[in-house]
Amino acid sequence: MKKRLLMLCLLFTLVAGFQAQAKKLYRWVDENGKVHYSDQIPPDQVKVAHEKLNAQGVVVDKVARAKTPEEREAERLRQIEAEKARQAAEEKRQQREKILKIYGSEAEIVRLRDERKAALERNIETAQANLTLQQRNLKDLLKRAADRERSGKKVSEAFLSQIETVREQIAFQQKYIENKNTEKAELMKRFDSDLALYREIMQERHHGTALKK
Repeated sequence: MKKRLLMLCLLFTLVAGFQAQAKKLYRWVDENGKVHYSDQIPPDQVKVAHEKLNAQGVVVDKVARAKTPEEREAERLRQIEAEKARQAAEEKRQQREKILKIYGSEAEIVRLRDERKAALERNIETAQANLTLQQRNLKDLLKRAADRERSGKKVSEAFLSQIETVREQIAFQQKYIENKNTEKAELMKRFDSDLALYREIMQERHHGTALKK
C-alpha cells in the first residue's frame, strides 16, 4: 500500500513538473516603455518585439518586431543589389576562366590585337580609296550632265541611272567605312579589357606565390 502511494506521488510530481515546463509567459515593452508579462499577447501588441519565457522565467525564444513597409522595401532592394553583385562576381569568374583558356601569355594577346587591328585598317584603307575614286567619278558624271544641259541636249535616262548607281555605291562605301571603324573601336576595347584582366590574374598569382614563399 505504501509502495503504491509512493508511486502515485512520484507520478503526480512528474506530471506537475511537465505542466510547469510547458506553461510559457510572454514579455514585451509597449510604446511607452512599460514592460508587460502575460500568457497571451494582445492583438495590438503582436507586431511588437517580445520574448517567450518558461515557468522559471528563462527566455526560451525571441521574436523580433514586425518590419514596417519601408523596412521591407529597403530589405527587398538590398536583396536585389546583393543578387546583382553575386551575378557580377560569377560573370567575372567565368570571364577569368575564359581568358586563361584563350590566351597563353600577355604577348599573345598583344599580337592577336595588333594583327586584327591591322587587318581592319587595311580594309578601311581599301574602302577609302574606292570611295575617293567613286566620288571623283560622280563629280565627272555630274559635270558631263551639266555640260549637256547647257548645250541644250537632254540627259538620257541611262546616264541619270548611272549617276544614281554611283551615288548608291558612295553611300555604301561610307557606311562600310563607318562600320569598320566601329568594329575597330570595339576590337580595341575588347582586347584592352582582356589584357587588363589577364594582367590582374597574373599579378594575383604572382602575389599569392610570393606570400607562400
